Amino acid sequence: MTFGRWWVLSSVVLLAFPVFARSAEDKSPITISSDTLEVNRKARVAVYRGNVAANDRSRGISILADQIEFFFDDRMEELERALAVGNVRLSYGERRGVAERAEYYPAESRAVLIGHPKVWQNNDVVSGCKITLFLRDDRSQVEGCEGERVNAVLYPKRGEGPTPGGVRR
Repeated sequence: MTFGRWWVLSSVVLLAFPVFARSAEDKSPITISSDTLEVNRKARVAVYRGNVAANDRSRGISILADQIEFFFDDRMEELERALAVGNVRLSYGERRGVAERAEYYPAESRAVLIGHPKVWQNNDVVSGCKITLFLRDDRSQVEGCEGERVNAVLYPKRGEGPTPGGVRR
């Protein structure tokens, strides 16, 4: 199901994996803290483990997870894929998301939230089995799985809703 109203979901990805979205003129630091860091240049991966907190203050974006892995190209210069696992919590302004796992594919501008994912803004919330965010297209797809349907709770904004006689304003 595609939710035009959920355009904000595309912003959630920047929250989860801020290192791929830096512009050349942006000199603000990104802070990542964890209990441990392991970098394996041969495998082209950097793994942050234990109470991982990634924060991009210039954009007001942060992610918390048990572990975040960053997978790089052969020269360790370009991010190919990022994976956050365990108690993933995203925040960006008033937007929030949770999942057991979040994957990001920068070349495709696509992020996938798996494991009881939920994304909400204010009181509106959408959940399912898998939430895929297509950033270039400014759209999202929410899928249910066997025995679990997609659920959305969307509250009308002030001034919206039926008027006397049942006609929407």
